[in-house]
Amino acid sequence: MRLGPFTGIVAVVLIAIAFGVGGSSPDIGDPGPQIKLYYHQHDARQGTALYLLILAGAVLVFFAGSLRHHLAETDRHGWLPQVAFAGGILSAAGFWAAASIALALVDASDKRRVGGQAFQAMNAISNDFFIPFVGGIAVMLLAAGLNTARSGTPLPRWLGWAGIVLGVLMFIPFAGFFAFLASGLWIIAASVFLARRPNVATPAQ
Repeated sequence: MRLGPFTGIVAVVLIAIAFGVGGSSPDIGDPGPQIKLYYHQHDARQGTALYLLILAGAVLVFFAGSLRHHLAETDRHGWLPQVAFAGGILSAAGFWAAASIALALVDASDKRRVGGQAFQAMNAISNDFFIPFVGGIAVMLLAAGLNTARSGTPLPRWLGWAGIVLGVLMFIPFAGFFAFLASGLWIIAASVFLARRPNVATPAQ
């Protein structure tokens, strides 16, 4: 499908809107009643954000599949396209898990029997639950970058090296946050190049 690569742009936009709508969550050290009140007062906003995150994860799977397809066209017997696809799946699962934790916080915010300690625990998990989706994106960029830097296709070599750098940086503390933000630009650029790429003819049997 010619529109397949554009799912990367859609995924990035949905993720950016989801984080923007969700806003800043309470700190880990905040008291439980304050956390509960926050999610009760912002239940509509948080619900919208987690729904967008669920959609973003689904669209990201389609982009990962499209990326794997284009990588495999030039590396039919290699394993890096499969690793890139696995990274996209892992990241999507991480976004869905993060959305599930947010849903639990919203759903429990109007339940009188759920105490402050429960909210402190769930909020602490929610604040630090970023490793799965960040790590998945890092693996996807690393694998796609290594495959592209070696062959120069289906993406430009400079974009391949950029994917390698960003993938490595995402595993480095403090630098990982900024690399994760920059990974969105990488996905957008990759989507545009893949969409503009001509179809590769299938070898005759």
